[in-house]
Amino acid sequence: MPDIVEVIKGQHRQVERLLAKAQEGGAEAAAALQQVSDLLMPHSEAEESFVYPAIRERQGEEADQVHDSVEEHKHIEGMLAELVAGDPDEAGWDGKLAAMVGELEHHVEEEEQDLLPVLEKEFSAAEREEMGARFVRETGAGVPAGGSGSTGGSDEPTKDELYDKAKEQDVPGRSTMTKDELKDAVED
Repeated sequence: MPDIVEVIKGQHRQVERLLAKAQEGGAEAAAALQQVSDLLMPHSEAEESFVYPAIRERQGEEADQVHDSVEEHKHIEGMLAELVAGDPDEAGWDGKLAAMVGELEHHVEEEEQDLLPVLEKEFSAAEREEMGARFVRETGAGVPAGGSGSTGGSDEPTKDELYDKAKEQDVPGRSTMTKDELKDAVED
């Protein structure tokens, strides 16, 4: 079973790779940002629904950091929605992207330095694995290849891996497909 800390860090790395693709520009920028949105929205919801409350319950002195993290989610999600709705070729789009990436990097750094260590210190391995399994279920994504560690979980491909395979096969409409749709669309 996946440890919640590994799952969250793995998804952070996945988002970082997608944002690097988006920052390269070109035709893939919009598709990469849509993937970021598809991953970050459920990621934030899961953190806010049960990860952050568990941290706050076990270590109340992190309540302010939890509150700040929720506010950062809202700000990042708003910026991301504007970017996804916008045109990468329009003036100022790349500046908005750079600002959103900077905000997200700051958020990830604080979360990994301040909040995730609470999970490692205050929760047993079994509790972290249970939370990790729930996080994977609720976000629809596991620890991607190149994540922060082995989960010992299934060999089921992540949405990002399925998207890359769909891109190789030139599957039309892949940037708007769900994980299940991508799975059905790609050839084995």
